[in-house]
Amino acid sequence: MTALVASQRPVYHLYRFAWAGLDWLYPPYCGGCGKAGQRWCLDCQQNVQLLPANVCPRCGDVVKSTGLCEQCRANPPTYEALRSWAIFSGSLRNALHRLKYKRDIALGEILARHLIALYLSLKWDVDIVVPTPIGVARRAERGYNQATLLALPLALAIGKPLRLHALRKIRETRTQVGLSLAERRSNVHQAFQANIEMVRSKSVLIIDDVATSGATIQACATALLEAGARRVFGLTLARAALDLA
Repeated sequence: MTALVASQRPVYHLYRFAWAGLDWLYPPYCGGCGKAGQRWCLDCQQNVQLLPANVCPRCGDVVKSTGLCEQCRANPPTYEALRSWAIFSGSLRNALHRLKYKRDIALGEILARHLIALYLSLKWDVDIVVPTPIGVARRAERGYNQATLLALPLALAIGKPLRLHALRKIRETRTQVGLSLAERRSNVHQAFQANIEMVRSKSVLIIDDVATSGATIQACATALLEAGARRVFGLTLARAALDLA
């Protein structure tokens, strides 16, 4: 499916070609295992643990039976649906850590190929693509937003506008790592603000690297809907294990 999109979207094809050229000039190392020659080697791709097919139709969490999970029945999220490609572990975890913390920005393009294939399989109808924003302090520390590095190639591939300023983080938050579900929701509550002119009446696709509880996507969706967005979908490359209190 990804190859088909590349042939249909010349800009996306050129984007991939540019990264291939850089690989030729500066031979890469695999983000998953460190092996020389490829940014994301076949062995690491084959060792990724994909999410099972049986997930909650809203939050994307793994469920034992069909239908909404217990959490979504009790407290339905404001977004339409959230989906992830694979479990946040092993080589995928290594690659995302390199993308996020080690400035290995070349991984964004090749990892996004899996997001593109997932998006095409879902047949969602969206108008714009929006990366989950990070705060000013974190951007200054890293120099970039890893969600944007995934969102850009996806937007090029599916032919939808990437709106970098449609959503911004207006309050610095703690890292979500180690927080309970309630703490995660409180941590990101009203932390985002949407641009009314950019999102009004639009169907929005939010892109992030990892989802755990879905609290960040939920907070982003709430801000977008309050600004007049028609509906909101969330897509992440990985899903962390939900062992929250």
